[in-house]
Amino acid sequence: MAIKPPYPSFTTPDTIDDFFIAGRNLWPDLKDLSKLSYERSKTPDDVVRFLRSTTLNEHGVAHYLGGYFHNYHDDYKLRFWSAMWTAEEYTHYIVLRRIIQGLGEDLTEADFAGLEDGDYVENYLAYLERIKVDPAIDSRMLQLIYGVLQEYAAVIAYTAAAEQCNDEGMAAILKRVAKDEMRHCRFNQVALEAMLEHCSEDERALVWPQFRAIWGDLRMPTEHIEYFSVIGATDLYTSLWDGEKRSRIILYLSHYFSQFRKYCKTDGAPV
Repeated sequence: MAIKPPYPSFTTPDTIDDFFIAGRNLWPDLKDLSKLSYERSKTPDDVVRFLRSTTLNEHGVAHYLGGYFHNYHDDYKLRFWSAMWTAEEYTHYIVLRRIIQGLGEDLTEADFAGLEDGDYVENYLAYLERIKVDPAIDSRMLQLIYGVLQEYAAVIAYTAAAEQCNDEGMAAILKRVAKDEMRHCRFNQVALEAMLEHCSEDERALVWPQFRAIWGDLRMPTEHIEYFSVIGATDLYTSLWDGEKRSRIILYLSHYFSQFRKYCKTDGAPV
């Protein structure tokens, strides 16, 4: 069923340029980090645990890039984006690590070893293979759908941490990270929508059910590295979400992907 490369995801390099420039302007320097008070006693323990775990997660981009390259095959523009995305997520690592260092909660050698030695790609690809609604779905489409969910979950996570950190300066930086994650989410949406312009009707019909399948068993990247189960990273990622945050992610994602229901030959049940 699936039409394989070389049909394009999107045809103009300007899309990547625009997203790159926006990201570059978001982090002109890191001087704001030196202005934080770093008062550990005012920072809730749950927020600190979240920040430590997420700092480690953002350091995992070398693992994640392997999965992106595998799923994007020889789609040059999407592979180029994934390399750019990796560098941007590493900026988040630098920012977050400076924060936890200031709070006296730096990562340990065991943390780095547990992450770097983790067998991510094989586990991640096995997860995506299992979650496919059709064996012929283009792996780029599958990756982009997953990317929308993954990045928006990050928006919610960082927003929740910002609202609970009890430090205006830290909150501003965490909200900036959330804004960056929203830009990443939006890129996945733009690329997916552009890709669908070249797809067959049968392929377009897979987007909504594939979203529902991933949403029903959403596993963030950390879940594919054993060390994160030891430190409880998955639970930490959602532990700060209150009812409003959970409602927000459900409403946003279901609203976005509902536009693709019209392509389904038989309408699925609502999420």
